[in-house]
Amino acid sequence: MNLKFGLFALGLIMSAYHADAQKFGYINSAQIIEAHPKVTGANAELETFQKSQLEPFEIKAKAFQDKYRMYMEDANKGVMSQVTMEAKQNELRTEQQALSEEEQQIQFKILQKREELLKPILTEVDNIIQALGKEGQYTMIFDTSVNGALLYTIESDDLTAAVKAKCMVTKP
Repeated sequence: MNLKFGLFALGLIMSAYHADAQKFGYINSAQIIEAHPKVTGANAELETFQKSQLEPFEIKAKAFQDKYRMYMEDANKGVMSQVTMEAKQNELRTEQQALSEEEQQIQFKILQKREELLKPILTEVDNIIQALGKEGQYTMIFDTSVNGALLYTIESDDLTAAVKAKCMVTKP
C-alpha cells in the first residue's frame, strides 16, 4: 500500500516539475502574413489572375442578361406563342445553369491560385515559427488570430514581432 502511495506521490512530483519546465508562446499569424514582404506581390498576381478569369465571364453574363431582357419584353408584348415561350425558357434556364457552373469553376480556380501563391509564404512563416520554437525551447506556440484561442497571455510571450522580423530578412 505504501509503495503504491509512494509511486503516486513521485508521479505527482515529477509531473509538477515537468509542468514548471514548460514554456509557452504565442503569435498572431494574420498580422505576420499581412506584413510579409511577398504578400503584396502575391495579392497583385492574384488580382491579375482573377480579372483574367472574370472578365470573359462577365461578358457572357451580360449577354445572358440582354437575352433574358429581350425574352421578357417579347413575352410581355405577347408576340410569342406558348410553345416558343417554353422553348426560350428552357434555353435560358440551360444557359443560366451553365453560367452558374462556370462561375463556380472560376471561383474554385481563384481559390486554387490563392493557395498556390500563399503556400510558399505560409511554409516560410511556419519554418520560422518552428525554428523560433526550438531556439526558445517552447513547449507550444499558440495563434491568437483565432478568436478565443487564448484567454490570457503575458506580452513577453508574444513572438509575433520576432517572426515578422525574420520574415523581413527574406527578399520579396
